[in-house]
Order: sequence, then structure tokens, then C-alpha cells
Amino acid sequence: MNLDRGIGTVFSELLGEISALIRNEIRLAKAEAVEKVRRMAIGLAMMVAGLFVLILSLVFLLEAAVGGLMLLGLNFAVSCLIVGAVIFAMGGLAIWLGLGRLKVGKLSETKTADQIRRDVASVRAQVQA
Repeated sequence: MNLDRGIGTVFSELLGEISALIRNEIRLAKAEAVEKVRRMAIGLAMMVAGLFVLILSLVFLLEAAVGGLMLLGLNFAVSCLIVGAVIFAMGGLAIWLGLGRLKVGKLSETKTADQIRRDVASVRAQVQA
């Protein structure tokens, strides 16, 4: 540490470092916000895809019911029920995965808050030294 520096110089440098630190934290917060919006958009797209697939599965299930009533022989109805059940399971999985991406707990986790706590502790240590 240079002992020839005055208190004004040290204070000025400290303010400059704090200002740079705040700018960096703001950039980090913006980057995290963009990432969270992207994750939400992907989750929403997965939910829409899942809803579309579930609607298609409903068509197959209704076709199976009509076929079963018309034929009373299970061949056509059973095959339609199997196809409808598989598509229904796939759509449910897509919606479940999409909802997992939209959970509030995952959205509230931030690296910025942890970094700000570390920065505050670092600034306090510099001021006390």
C-alpha cells in the first residue's frame, strides 16, 4: 500500500471502485433477467406444444369411443385407445416439463443477490482496513 496517498485520493479511488462495482452488478442483473425471460418463454412454448398434443389426443380418444360404439368389436377401438393414450402421455409430459421451467422458486434464485452480499462484505473490509 502506498503511504504517500492522501485520504482524499484513497476515498476517491474507493468511490470509483464502488461505482464500477455497482455498474457491473447492474449488468449482471440484466443478464440474469434476460436468462429468466428466455427460460419462461421456452417453458411457455413447451406448455403450448403440450396443450396442442393433448387436444390431438382427445381427438383420438373420441374416435376410439365412437369406433367402440360403432363396432362393438374392440379391434379398431383398442388401437385408437392405445394411440390416444400414448399421445396423451406425451402431451402431459410436455406440460409437466414446461411447468417445471416456470416455477417461481427457480425464477427467484439469483446469483446477483449472492454477489452483492459478497461485494458489500468486501467494501466493508476495505473501509475498515
